[in-house]
Formats: sequence, structure tokens, C-alpha cells
Amino acid sequence: MVNEQEIINEKDGSEMLFVPAGLYFMWHERKSVEIKDFYIDKHPITNSQYKKFIEETKHVAPAFWEDPRFNHPSQPVVGVSWPDANIYAKWAEKRLPEEKEWEKACRGSDGREYPWGNTKPDASLAVFDLDSSKGSPSPVGEHPSGISPYGCHDMSGNVWEWCQEWYSVGKYRVVRGGSWINHMYALKCSYRSCSVPTGKVNNVGFRCVKDA
Repeated sequence: MVNEQEIINEKDGSEMLFVPAGLYFMWHERKSVEIKDFYIDKHPITNSQYKKFIEETKHVAPAFWEDPRFNHPSQPVVGVSWPDANIYAKWAEKRLPEEKEWEKACRGSDGREYPWGNTKPDASLAVFDLDSSKGSPSPVGEHPSGISPYGCHDMSGNVWEWCQEWYSVGKYRVVRGGSWINHMYALKCSYRSCSVPTGKVNNVGFRCVKDA
């Protein structure tokens, strides 16, 4: 096992943070689950990273790729379907997170409501509750006061993030974290929602994990 607490994934340049193995209590399942050591991206995948993927693979560009509200290099990529995110993860020699991995990286092990603790969200901690016709995700890492116990940025608000699991088999995939257009209730670490896997919307992105 690699022991570094932070590594760089060579393929896409992502900073990745170590999350240790152990039992973790999943709120929605009402049970403890075993989690192995893993690394998770410090930030959601950005437009800059996704551009490299497109250039190397000739994969189709996301929806909103030409929209100035959503195409700044440092913003999280949006307009990507679950298959798009999964193909990117494989290209980058990573994978999409299981829900239990995503939630532990967001929440830590002390039962906090939000990545930063139990304080209600405000604009210094997360991007949320913006006008859907005018707002947009912020560049990643702009809210350091809102980081998770393991150092992950933007796990609440900014963009929903695809996970591996089905929410409803054959119909919806799980997304986590809330987004720039959602109310604060969706920003809780334990909150889970879903999206059509083929959907390409402007408030869903992703981050990746890899085994330690």
C-alpha cells in the first residue's frame, strides 16, 4: 500500500487525498459498512482536465462546452452523463466513487452534517441557492473554509457528483453533494439524490477515486 497522504494522479494531474480503511456508518442504510483504503480527488474534475481527455480520446464534448457561464478552465466540468464520467475515470486510471467512499470523504467519522461541521451553509462555505438563469459553479477550491475532514474541496454545493450506484436500477444513478442551484438542505453529507444517467445538465459533474 502507498502511504502518502496526498498524491498526484499522473494521467490527469489530479491531486488525490488518502482516506483510511475502517467501518463507516451509512445514514440512509442505517448500518455500518466496511471501507478499504482509497484516494479521492481533492477537487471535482475541471474543464481543463476534461479538455485533455477530449483531446487524447476524441470523446464528444460536454453540453455547455461553449457556454461562457460554464466553460472557464477552472470550473468543474458539467454537462457530462454518467457514461461520460465513467469513461473519463477509466481513461484517467481511476473510477467513480462508491457512495460509501464519497460520503466518508465528505463527512469523516464524527457524524457531522456538512463537510466543515454542523454550522449551516453560507456563501463563505459553499456555492448554493443561486439563480438558475444567471448563476454558475465557481472555480474549484475557492471555498477553503468548506473543506471536508480529509481536505476535499467542493463536496457540498457547486455541482452534484456522480457515484457508481443505481438509485433506481435501470432508471436513475446516485448523485451526491448538492449544487449551485440547490437549497441548503441538499448540501448535507448524508443527502442523496439521483439523475438520469444519460442526462447532461449544468449542475452535475464528478470526481474520481482509486484504490490505495
